[in-house]
Amino acid sequence: MERYNIITRRSLLTAAAAVAASGLAEGVTAAAPASGNRKATYPAGFMWGAATSGYQIEGNAVGADLWVLENVKPTIFSERSGDACDSYHRYDEDIALLKSFGLDTYRFSLEWARIEPEAGAFSIAELDHYKRVIDACRRNGVKPAVTFNHWSCPRWFAAAGGWSNAESPQLFARFCARAAKHLAAGMEIAMTLNEPNGLQVVDWMPGMDAMMGQIKPIAEQMTAAAAKATGSDRFVTSMGGGSREVRPNLIAAHEAAYGAIKAERSDLPVGVTLSMVDFQGKGPNSRVEEALSDVYGPWLEAIRRAGDFTGVQNYGRTLIDAKGPVPAPPEFERNGGGDEFYPAGLGNMVRYAHEKTGKPVCVTENGINTKDDGQRIRYIDGALAGLQSAIGDGVPVLGYLHWSLLDNFEWMSGYGPTYGLVAVDRATFKRTPKPSAYHLGAIARAQRA
Repeated sequence: MERYNIITRRSLLTAAAAVAASGLAEGVTAAAPASGNRKATYPAGFMWGAATSGYQIEGNAVGADLWVLENVKPTIFSERSGDACDSYHRYDEDIALLKSFGLDTYRFSLEWARIEPEAGAFSIAELDHYKRVIDACRRNGVKPAVTFNHWSCPRWFAAAGGWSNAESPQLFARFCARAAKHLAAGMEIAMTLNEPNGLQVVDWMPGMDAMMGQIKPIAEQMTAAAAKATGSDRFVTSMGGGSREVRPNLIAAHEAAYGAIKAERSDLPVGVTLSMVDFQGKGPNSRVEEALSDVYGPWLEAIRRAGDFTGVQNYGRTLIDAKGPVPAPPEFERNGGGDEFYPAGLGNMVRYAHEKTGKPVCVTENGINTKDDGQRIRYIDGALAGLQSAIGDGVPVLGYLHWSLLDNFEWMSGYGPTYGLVAVDRATFKRTPKPSAYHLGAIARAQRA
């Protein structure tokens, strides 16, 4: 197995697609639109919120594997995460802001490296910190949606082989059991892993071979330096999802974690979030079914066995012809990162996830990298139109959690991409809400009225 297994959200978004109203490229097959002769309504208790991850917003996660990778030389990270958004200290402000927009659910993650800084040694102080975050949610009338692992892991875990270690499922389940014992009582909904299928998605993105060819030599040097820095002969991290070689361990980790969390609180809904690009066939003999089976099949089957819902995370689509993934037509609208603008992918993948698992769906991430907030508003409206159509056709959807609440650290792309409903000043940490935050909040308020 290659030591290099790091990707960026930018890679995950390559070849997203255009608004449904703009039309599809010639020869493209897509999911049939739902009947539009009735007005769908969101179900009672539907969660309206925004999502974050600990490493991307808290700052100074010095015990994490990714901190090591950022700070060795050479590195593929464009800049260090540093203080990030200082949300470790400003979480109360962030939760109050979210509530002020009209949203009622906050997705955040537990930073495993803080809670278990050394193998088997758990920090009560850090567990208490996350209990205060949960309590702040409840105090503000906000539902806590908690991810137990959002890509970053303790450096000791990576130095022991990460998800390639045969003991990794048990190590992760041990962490989840301890965290759930302390925290599960206050949670509204929980997720074990974030996008553990991420690297499989990237394999079906156009142009990735060339991109990986450029990055791989530096990444190999970086991971070798990280291994040396941690006194190990290997340093395996899986930001964005493990390779196919470690997929069995990741699935076993999810299933073991699901059992451990449910053992602490049986009535807590527990799922796993998946990167779910809308793969669409283009032309004759398309390999689209091969892509769907490869990227989603094993995980959707795992959810059937151990999962109360599927966390769908969609940012667009990828076109696939007889040879594989192909670039989107150049005339289609692009977002701020140069990727295709296609909010209709969300509704398609919500339908697909439910069809394959028979389980409810929660949109745990959906958003756009853009500095044009008007474009973000149009993206939200387009995505919700598809979601509402799916709900109208009977798909059980638990909620919509927009990515992201804050402009934050976007992995190896640093602070350049802007997905947030709220801008954050890097020097003062001042939060400045964008019009899109109030737009999404107004939709939420109107649906609850």
